[in-house]
Amino acid sequence: MWRAVALYSGGKDSHYSILTSQNHNIFVEALVVALPRREDSWLFHTVNVLWSKLHGEAMGIPVHLVPVSGFKDFEYLELRDSLHQLLTTHSDVDYLVAGAVKSKYQLEKFKALAEELGLKLYAPLWGRREEELLEREVGELSFIVTAIQAYCLSPRLLGNPSSSEIIYLLTKAHRECGVSLVGEGGEFETFVIRSPLFRGRGVAVRRGRMVLHPHMFTGYYIIEDADLF
Repeated sequence: MWRAVALYSGGKDSHYSILTSQNHNIFVEALVVALPRREDSWLFHTVNVLWSKLHGEAMGIPVHLVPVSGFKDFEYLELRDSLHQLLTTHSDVDYLVAGAVKSKYQLEKFKALAEELGLKLYAPLWGRREEELLEREVGELSFIVTAIQAYCLSPRLLGNPSSSEIIYLLTKAHRECGVSLVGEGGEFETFVIRSPLFRGRGVAVRRGRMVLHPHMFTGYYIIEDADLF
């Protein structure tokens, strides 16, 4: 058995990478959640990431919140310094787990980060076919779409818990406009509400609100109240 810390956002890819890691005998001891002060962070999700604390509670894994500026390159250094400090209390960690799928920028940054920390990067989703990965994620998790940031993505996706409609709308946008089926280019963001890792629990979103900017082809579902059931 190996131990790891995971870069985490609460979205489907970072979550599914932890599930995949566990299936390969790599167990996550801490979730590291970056909190960018800018919405246009190059590396990290920004929408609803604070609610990842509920995931940590459901999985029984400590959550470490790391404020970062959101500026390119600076946010990497800020995360690195915080992880250095975290690893002083997790000296038995072997891996850094990340949910990168296709972004070479993310993969290179996370590889460099792992090397600087004396860890090995484990990115189990890297290079997977998008159609296959989406199908597996939908089959094993439940999630809502919390951000749309590309032409062709329907506002009907936002906050929608219907897996079948999510697949239909994403496939339609992919076919018509080439939108990534897994949102790896930042086209959309997600938040997991059910998972085998939640030990029989789930996230209930009690209240949320839509923020739409149709002329910019963007929209957000902001979680205002949620808890575990």
